[in-house]
Amino acid sequence: MADLALATERLRLEPLKPSHARALFEPMRDERLYRYEAQRPPKSEAGLERRFERLAVGRDGSQLWFNWAVRGKDGPYVGLVQATVDGKSAVIGYDIFPAYWRQGYGKEACSAVIERALRDLGVTLVKAIVDIENQASIALLESLGFKRVWTGPSDDMPGHTDHRYERVLA
Repeated sequence: MADLALATERLRLEPLKPSHARALFEPMRDERLYRYEAQRPPKSEAGLERRFERLAVGRDGSQLWFNWAVRGKDGPYVGLVQATVDGKSAVIGYDIFPAYWRQGYGKEACSAVIERALRDLGVTLVKAIVDIENQASIALLESLGFKRVWTGPSDDMPGHTDHRYERVLA
């Protein structure tokens, strides 16, 4: 994925950099983002910057990490989206900030990432893990053509149950 920036009709997906911490710190402190995640809100802008430095590395062994800050074409940041690619499969994740929920930004951003992964990396299988109570995320994945293939205990949130969704690309 030579040019990592992506654009859709309404969005720009910027490769995540440590400098994004300044703009993303406040929206990422919203507790509602973490209801279904083990991760907690950032405690400081400097800590978030260090986290973004690690994510910007782009590689861990055989995996490739792609992380984007998602913003309106001419507006504020609306969230984050990521893809972890391992061979011909990828796992996607997304966090849309609460002020922008239910406006189609998650679907638009994820669609762009999936299309790029297929075209530039030859990814043929995309996966996502979602808490069984996260109805909005389940609806998003199903609207993108994902199918539920597994339900079981969460790996990162003891006492929770997750669904794994997959979409085969062609």
